[in-house]
Amino acid sequence: MTSPRLHRRLLRAAVSLLALYVLYLVAGNVFLNTSIGHDVVNRKPEKFRMQWEGGLTLWPGQVTLRGIRLEGLARNIAWDVQAEAARGRIALWPLLRKELRFPWIDADQVTGGARRIAPREEVPATVARAGGWQLRFDRIGSDSLVRGHFGNWVVAGKGRAGFGFLKRTRGGPMEILPSTGSFEQARVTVSDELLLHDARIDVAFAIASHLGKDAPGMKKFALLDGTLAVDGRSAALQAAVRGDGGYDFSTQPGDGELQAKLALVRGRVQPGSTLEWNAPLIAIDAQGARHDNALALSLDADPRGGLHLLAKLPETDAELLSLDADLRVDDNTLPLDGEWKDRLRTLDGKLRGRWHFRSLDWLARLFIGARWLDLDGHGTVEADVLLEQGHLLAGSVVRVPQVDASARVLGNHIHGVARAEAVIDRDADGRERTRMDLAMARFEVSPESDRSRPYVTGQDLQINLVGDRELARMRETLQGRVRFRDAHIPDLRAYNRYLPNAEVQFGGGSGRLTGDLRLDGDGEVGAGTLRVDGKRTQLVVAGVRLTGDVVVDGRLRGGDLQAGNLDLSGTSVQLRNVSFVERDGRTQAGWWGTLDVGGGHVEWRRPATVRGRIDARMKDVGFLLALFSDRGGYPAWIGRLVDSGQARMQGQLLWQGDTLVLDRMHAANDRLIVDARMRLQGQNQTGDLYAKWGVLGVGVELQGGERKLHLRNAREWYDGRPHLLR
Repeated sequence: MTSPRLHRRLLRAAVSLLALYVLYLVAGNVFLNTSIGHDVVNRKPEKFRMQWEGGLTLWPGQVTLRGIRLEGLARNIAWDVQAEAARGRIALWPLLRKELRFPWIDADQVTGGARRIAPREEVPATVARAGGWQLRFDRIGSDSLVRGHFGNWVVAGKGRAGFGFLKRTRGGPMEILPSTGSFEQARVTVSDELLLHDARIDVAFAIASHLGKDAPGMKKFALLDGTLAVDGRSAALQAAVRGDGGYDFSTQPGDGELQAKLALVRGRVQPGSTLEWNAPLIAIDAQGARHDNALALSLDADPRGGLHLLAKLPETDAELLSLDADLRVDDNTLPLDGEWKDRLRTLDGKLRGRWHFRSLDWLARLFIGARWLDLDGHGTVEADVLLEQGHLLAGSVVRVPQVDASARVLGNHIHGVARAEAVIDRDADGRERTRMDLAMARFEVSPESDRSRPYVTGQDLQINLVGDRELARMRETLQGRVRFRDAHIPDLRAYNRYLPNAEVQFGGGSGRLTGDLRLDGDGEVGAGTLRVDGKRTQLVVAGVRLTGDVVVDGRLRGGDLQAGNLDLSGTSVQLRNVSFVERDGRTQAGWWGTLDVGGGHVEWRRPATVRGRIDARMKDVGFLLALFSDRGGYPAWIGRLVDSGQARMQGQLLWQGDTLVLDRMHAANDRLIVDARMRLQGQNQTGDLYAKWGVLGVGVELQGGERKLHLRNAREWYDGRPHLLR
C-alpha cells in the first residue's frame, strides 16, 4: 500500500504540473492572441512581417494559427505567403543551443510568391558576424496549395508542396533542403494573359549552403539541383501588326500543347531533358486581316553535353512573322551572369526568318561593330544565316527594309531612314569577310553638338562597311565608306562656325555638297574628298566682300580624329565670276582665283588649327592689294599695273582658333611683284605689304584700321619686318 506521505507528494506534483500547464495555456494563448506576440515577432518589419488573426496552443511547442500573412525582403526579392490556417511544432530543447527548429508545419489554402524590386528598394547584404541563431524549418507543407506567382507569372490550381530550409542569422549561410511542389488542373498566366491550362506541373529542387554575397541573383542556379515536369494545353498566340510595323502580342483560346521534362544539376541541363511546345499563331496584318499559322519549338539536351534547339514558324504570303531554326550549342551550362556572348561562340546551325525588333542596334554590333554607326529604333529583320562555332558562314544574309540610321563623321551627325543589308561573302583572295551596305533615300546633316539644326539635306547616301568575319577582330580590320552627291546646303552661313573669325565669314548663298570618305572602326577618316559648290556665294575676308561662285575641293588623308589630326594635302579652292567692293566703294568684277593647299594639316582639337602651304593662280593681284588698302590708297602706277596679266602666288597659312595668319606671300604677274604677310585676329588686322615694278616700290603697314605707306627704302623696310610664322 502507498503511504499517505507519497500520496501527498504525488498530489503536490500533479497540482504543480497542472498549474504550470494552466500557466502555459494562459501565457501562450495571450501571447498568440494579443499584440504582445505581434510585437515580438515583428522586430524588424522592414525585412520580415508576420500577421495572424488568432491562434491556439494546447501543448508546449505546438501552435495553430488562423488567417496568416507573411511578408519579407531578401536583397532584391520581395516575397509573401498567405494561409487560412497553419499548424506546427517548435522543438524546445534546441532552443538551449540557439537553434529555432520547426520539425514540421502544415498549412491550409496557401497562396504566395515573389517579385523583383527596384534597385533603390534593395536591402543591403548583411555583413557576416559570429554568433547568431540557427533557423531550421525541416518541412513546411501544404496539401491545399492554391496559387503561386513570380513577378507577372501566376500558377493557379490544385497544388501541394513541401519546403524546407536552413538559415544562420547575422549574415550566415543559407541552404534550401530537398523540396517538392506539384499542381493539377493548373492555369499559367503571364500579365493576365492565359498561356497554359489543364496542366500538370511537378517540381523538385534543392540549393546547396551558401552565403548571399557569394551567389547573388541568377548565380544561385549554379548551386541548384532540380527537376521540372510540365504537361498541359497551350493557348494560341496572336501577333497584331501596329502602325509602326511592330507587333502587339497576346494570347487567345487555342488547342496547343506543352510538354517538358527538365533536370538541372548545379546549373547544368542534364542529358535527356526535353521541351516540346506547339501553339497556334494568329497573325493580324496592318489591314486587320487574319492569317493562321503554327509555332513549333523543341529543345533537347543530348548525351554529349550539348543543347539542340528546333523552331518552326512557316512563311506566309502576307510576309509577316516566320522562323526556321536548327541550332546546336556545345555547352549545357546555364549562361549565368552575362555569359551569353561566350556561349554564342559555340553555336552551330542555321537560322532563317522574318521578325520585328524593338531595337536594331545589336545588328550593327553583331555584323560590324562600328562605333560611329547606329541603327536606332525598331525595324523588321529578314535573316538567312549559317553558323559554325559562333561564326557566320559565307552566304549568310540579313536584310532590314527600313530602319532609322545615323553616323558620326568629322564632328557631324548624319541621319536618315535606311535600307540595310549585311552579308558574309569572300574577297578576291577567297577570304571570308563581313559586309554591310546601307542606303538612305533621304538624309540630313547637323553638327554633332546641335543635332536639332540640320544644315545639309540630300538624297541617296551610301554607307558601305567591310571587316573581318571574326567579331573580335572586326574593329581593327573594318573599312567603311560614306558617299553622297549634290546634297543641298540652303545657307552657307551655317559653315561660319568652322571659319576662323568674324573677318572670314560667309555672308550668304547656297550650295551643293558631295562627299566620299573612307573610315575605320573608330570613325577615323583614312582618306576622302569633300566638295562644296557654292553659287552666288557671299564671302567676307578682312573687310572685303566678295560675291561669286566658290568650289572647295577638299582632300582628306590620314585622318585621326581621336588624336585630332587631318591631312589636307591636295585641297583646292576655286573662285569664279567674283566681284568685290573695295573700302572706297569701288567695285571690281570678273575676278577669279584658284588656290591649292600643299602639306595642309588640320588639328581638330579646340582650338582647331589648320596649317599648310598655298599655291594660287589669280586673274590679277587686285584682291591681295585690296586686303591692305583700296586702290586710291596706293601710288597711281600700281593701279595701272594690277591688271597686267594673270598672277601666281605662294605662301604659308596658319588658322588657329580665331586667328588667321598668312606669311611669306609672294605674288607676281607680268609686271608687278607683291610680297605680303597678314594676321587677322577678331577685329584686329595687322600686316605688311611690299609692291614692286621695276625700280619703283612701295610698302604698306597695316595696324588695326590704320594704314601707313613706306615710299623710301620700301624693300629694306619690308625685309626688316619680322615673319609671322616660323
